[in-house]
Amino acid sequence: MYVLHLELLGDFRLRSESGALANISAKKSQAMLAYLGVKPSQLVSRDKMASLLWSSTAPEQARQSLRQTLSTLRKELAQLSPQKVLIEDGDFLALDSSLVYVDVAEFESLINAGSAEALDPATRLYNGDFMDGFQIDEEKFDQWVIAERDRLHRLALKAHAQLVEQLARADAIDEAIGVAQQSLRLDPLQESMHRTLMRLFVKSGDLTNALQQFDNCAKVLRRELNVEPDAETKGLQQEIVVLRSRRHILPPQETAQRDPRKSVLVVEDNVLNRELTNALLKAAGYHVLLAKDGAEALMILGHERVDLMLLDVDLPFIDGHKVLEALREKGIDVPTIFVSGLPGEEPEVRAFEIGAADFIRKPVKNSVLLARVAKVLK
Repeated sequence: MYVLHLELLGDFRLRSESGALANISAKKSQAMLAYLGVKPSQLVSRDKMASLLWSSTAPEQARQSLRQTLSTLRKELAQLSPQKVLIEDGDFLALDSSLVYVDVAEFESLINAGSAEALDPATRLYNGDFMDGFQIDEEKFDQWVIAERDRLHRLALKAHAQLVEQLARADAIDEAIGVAQQSLRLDPLQESMHRTLMRLFVKSGDLTNALQQFDNCAKVLRRELNVEPDAETKGLQQEIVVLRSRRHILPPQETAQRDPRKSVLVVEDNVLNRELTNALLKAAGYHVLLAKDGAEALMILGHERVDLMLLDVDLPFIDGHKVLEALREKGIDVPTIFVSGLPGEEPEVRAFEIGAADFIRKPVKNSVLLARVAKVLK
């Protein structure tokens, strides 16, 4: 029966047998409990403890500080439990692992078991980085905390990855998705876990969220590391785009009766620009279709007649240039006007290289847009 609960994953917390938070007054006392707690039942010499917690002072002064801290800690622990939880064996110290529950020890024990039944509670037990934000301005101890924090963080990510794999093999897809998302909250820069989550969404039939996950991955990599997703991630995204477009192709008998008006597909991720263009074209007598990204544009083009496409370049999931290239590869010939605010000549040059009918730079006047549309449709 545990009489004390020591929580080190996240903030430092010590709880009594009833679950109430207990107060340990000195940070050096908390640091000592943490160090002993990570090493359950292992004896640590007083010299090592003194050197760890008072590394900036002389050895004799450090030993004196240790004696004073231990005296205060004994009294505080005695108030929490009549049983002696702090083992003092000659020149050595330890915590009685039969009386003190330590979440780090339980966490590592569950991970070592390796089964889904053990990994699931292990991932739930990881409530945050080891002693998050805790330091005592003693170089040796603070360096130890940083090393333990990194080690346990990596162990948590490994446990999440193993659990996702086991759940996916068992076709528990929704549960696997939840664990993968939890892992990315711990470290959003795991590109391999972003890919895993994309595949899980595909397996669940949710292609929209699969593509959204790629967008999330690309944004965080650009923001934090100033890099693009690697070739494997981009290849997976392209596969999902193609799969999504195929799933939405309707057989001829299910296609709605065609509108006799000229049909213009507006592909624009900015809501305001999309709606303003929609209103302008409808007022001019065109039948307007709208897509907020390249994947949705490919889906529409798979089952709708389109006479002209107004295509932004800077789009989520798949950019405008790649949309037009994908159409050309499929043998779909849709006159395309690029509308872009990207700087430089490269976007315009590339647009014409891949077969654009026209290129307009933002901001564009309504009269100019209507004139260009009319010219291409002739």
